[in-house]
Amino acid sequence: MKSLLLKIGVGISLGVNLFVFTALLYNLKMYDKRVDENRKFIKDTIIEEVYKQIKFVMPKESGGVYVPNK
Repeated sequence: MKSLLLKIGVGISLGVNLFVFTALLYNLKMYDKRVDENRKFIKDTIIEEVYKQIKFVMPKESGGVYVPNK
């Protein structure tokens, strides 16, 4: 009886350890994927905003250049 409980305890412990280990590996894999997706999103957003700001700041048309008489 004592040996049977010991074997059951060892089996449960092994199962829990395997579950935790696989869960950690899965989370690490998904974390890297999320980080890559976030980097791509931020990069695309920055490029888009830079173009918007450049279009906003640039004048619609350019006139002649003012050169004072010397």
